Amino acid sequence: MNQENQSLRAIEDLKDKSFIVPSYQRGYRWGEREVQALLQDICDFAQMQNQPDFYCLQPVVVKNNKEEYQIIDGQQRLTTIFLIIKFLENKDFFHISYKTRLKSTDFLKNIKDKSKKEVENIDFYHFHKAYEVIQKFFKDENIDKDEFLKTLLNKCKVLWYEIAPKENENEVFIRLNIGKIPLEEAENIKALFLSKNDELDSDDLKRRAELWYQSEIEARKNRDFRYCVLNKINEKEDIENKILKDDIQRIEAYLKSLVPYSKEKYYLFEYFYKCYKNGTLNDQWSELENAISTLSGFASGDGNDKIDREIFHYLGFLILSGENIYSLYKEWKNYTNKELFSQKLLAKIQNKISKIENMEQLRYKKDNAKIKEILLLFNLEYLIREESSNEYFKFNRFVLEQWSLEHIYAQNSKSIKGKDNESITQWLEETLLYIDDDKLKQEIKQSIKESNFADELFNEINDNFKNDETLHTIQNLTLLDKDSNSRIGNQIFSQKRKAIQKLGEQDKLIPIATRKVFEKVFSENKSNPDIFEQKDQEDYLAAIKESLKRYTKENK
Repeated sequence: MNQENQSLRAIEDLKDKSFIVPSYQRGYRWGEREVQALLQDICDFAQMQNQPDFYCLQPVVVKNNKEEYQIIDGQQRLTTIFLIIKFLENKDFFHISYKTRLKSTDFLKNIKDKSKKEVENIDFYHFHKAYEVIQKFFKDENIDKDEFLKTLLNKCKVLWYEIAPKENENEVFIRLNIGKIPLEEAENIKALFLSKNDELDSDDLKRRAELWYQSEIEARKNRDFRYCVLNKINEKEDIENKILKDDIQRIEAYLKSLVPYSKEKYYLFEYFYKCYKNGTLNDQWSELENAISTLSGFASGDGNDKIDREIFHYLGFLILSGENIYSLYKEWKNYTNKELFSQKLLAKIQNKISKIENMEQLRYKKDNAKIKEILLLFNLEYLIREESSNEYFKFNRFVLEQWSLEHIYAQNSKSIKGKDNESITQWLEETLLYIDDDKLKQEIKQSIKESNFADELFNEINDNFKNDETLHTIQNLTLLDKDSNSRIGNQIFSQKRKAIQKLGEQDKLIPIATRKVFEKVFSENKSNPDIFEQKDQEDYLAAIKESLKRYTKENK
């Protein structure tokens, strides 16, 4: 960048200027931490005793297009400053718009009057969230708003860079951004695809930008498929954040379908940058369009297409089992026939599920991964074969809510400790139905009769449960999310059944097979809905085996 076009500019100098965020950049994504940090830094500077001449903000890199400045770097900071002044003065200090997010300009202009109900997309969500952080910050009566604004406008300066008129803004953007943080890799690739070349005119670039943006938006909805199934969730980062971070570029899943998998950090960018340099990037764009159309199509049908639903669930299972989308999509390109592709995916799953006919020998804790895999497949198969349902399995919630193994009938007395006598009596009466030890049964009956609930009795019951192998096999296990599991995990069957029913009414995600087992759908005898006896366990096991028959080696 030309040294002559570098300077320090006070925020006051940006008044009435027009900025536009080009199509190759992501939307506004600053969260509470970043907005709060900027506000606090300015506030601390304003209150300093021996204040320096100015407070230096981070660089803003632009290209001067005469009537407006195209922002190459710094849009997050500029947008936040726009929102701060908007709150303090209720006016647009400068103008900022987004090339492929036309409604964003209007939302920013009227943000003071916008409610959460009007947050209709992910960009609006971040604008509104940032504005809420600003509102909350200035509720502090110790902060002098006038002094803060005066400091922001006159003593806060940005490092202002204007690139030369002939300099390629896409190249500058790439140089500035590559290596910052991994989550921006897809945006750097986007900049490559939107670089001008002899084969593309402005309409071509506009179409590319719109397809990219729409594909990203679509990938944030529609059956959790495009990102969560095709691109395995980073469990550590995303579970810590509880929700899928909005900075994650869902479109990355499609990019990965075109590039041989590598453990290298920036392998996607390196691949497409090589194509950019050798002049084959336009071919890659055509491949990307095909991948988006094909892979999204498996999830965006009307739900009645049986083969699409099969492929959807097979892909999800294989991705969660460690397969990568490149190798799976390569299989599709070898066949380009849904029936054959579905059969190929089925064969891959059959190879992963070993000796499923001996699943009753698997034990809790020792074989948790295998049991969880079988129960996941049971849920998927139930959905695939459920003729009356168009439901798709929610793979993102399966990972982010940390679904784990749950005992259908509790394996210890932990949940009953400290409860009232009536609850303890109810628990003991149900426990009697599961215990074969005559001596212990007599002790329980005597304890109920005398309302004498000694710790020694519960310890004996726990030891009995511990020695009952059937309580720790797949026939007494199902899937439930971590939060629900911790709350109801040790309750008796009747209490669990009611708790799960209540969670379902609260729109809590309950795996379909978990719902069905507590409704005793798989049980031959449904006369007593509050008891899950040995025969119920056997019926449940038989249902799992029958459902998963076609995945065994004998049926390949």
